[in-house]
Amino acid sequence: MLTPSYLQKVPKNVVKLYQDLEDFIVEDIARRIKKASEITSTAEWQYIRAQELGIADKVIKKKIAEILKKSDKEIEKLFKDSAIKSLDFDNAIYETAKLTPIHLHESPALQEYLDAAIRQTKGELKNMTNSLGFCTRGVNGKVKNKKLTNFYQETLDLAQFQVSTGVLDINTATRKAIKDIAESGVRWINYESGWHNRIDVAARRAVRTGVNQMAMKMTESLMDIQGCELVEVSAHPGARPTHEEWQGEVYQREGSSKEYPNFEDATGYGSAEGLGGANCRHSFFPFFEGVSKRTYTKEDLQNINPYESMEYNGKTYTYYEATQRQRQIETRIRATKRELIGYKATGDKDAFTASSIKLQRQKQEYKVFSRAANISQKNYRTQVQGFDRSTSQKAVHSAKKKK
Repeated sequence: MLTPSYLQKVPKNVVKLYQDLEDFIVEDIARRIKKASEITSTAEWQYIRAQELGIADKVIKKKIAEILKKSDKEIEKLFKDSAIKSLDFDNAIYETAKLTPIHLHESPALQEYLDAAIRQTKGELKNMTNSLGFCTRGVNGKVKNKKLTNFYQETLDLAQFQVSTGVLDINTATRKAIKDIAESGVRWINYESGWHNRIDVAARRAVRTGVNQMAMKMTESLMDIQGCELVEVSAHPGARPTHEEWQGEVYQREGSSKEYPNFEDATGYGSAEGLGGANCRHSFFPFFEGVSKRTYTKEDLQNINPYESMEYNGKTYTYYEATQRQRQIETRIRATKRELIGYKATGDKDAFTASSIKLQRQKQEYKVFSRAANISQKNYRTQVQGFDRSTSQKAVHSAKKKK
């Protein structure tokens, strides 16, 4: 079994790679928007346009190939390390129950679970990079999904048109485009269903879910061999309400009894919304009646969250709602950092300063809210790879100058 705290952090290195890809795209398109808005001749723009779009396509494809190569290597190491960690956890329980532990190198079946999980997750990330785009809102507020190449083309054309016709000045046109880009972020888009997600969120989900499901299959395989019929489910604070109902309990794998409900029926194991489903941090491990000791008492589970509710700025939050609020602030911070990357690329000092001030306010809000909600700050979630130390220092300096 892999613990909830391990599963929370396990995708971190892979997510950083895809944030790097996103920031590269934001910076690249910002520079091209600036160039497009400086060309006031429609005829001249038509001549340059094809060249710009062609170069952009090649540059981004090269960057995607680079990121995939790095993430493939990271995934192979990450999944193998996670498999060993999970098996070590379960084998310690089998040793306590006087059973012989089984290790990864001893079992072709366990090795196949590992190899299949690596192949599947690599495939998901590759498919994701083949379906990137941006989400923008139309005049009616309706969200429009646009493929990456189409977005580049439309955004550059619009910037050039607005400036050349006098609708907007250069600064206003570029700022508006950069703000739209930063708010959307690069998205993985399913163009058939219309469903979309930010690229870092999609990468985090793919890795976390893949690692967890691999570990659970290995746990099940060993339980079959060892003849273990009971499982104990992990638990963590801030679980989504539908998962909080069944976390931390002991269940029966086949059938049910008065003391032990059926595992799949109670937890939804095997479904997208149940235990081990998309982005879930819950797992399970073998439990031997008369040998194993429950990790949580009923009282522990009832009090697993620091509080039932808290007040902040006139609003009431459950602990789970507070964790979701914290994530919303993190998302806004990342969007503002993307703005700063764009404004730095275009040399727009005034817009850079304004966004710097906004960023400092958001970071302060994050700090104050996290402290009030009794939730640790997760600064790795607010990082933006292209937002380097130089950009950070400039942002702080610009914010201070305006005070």
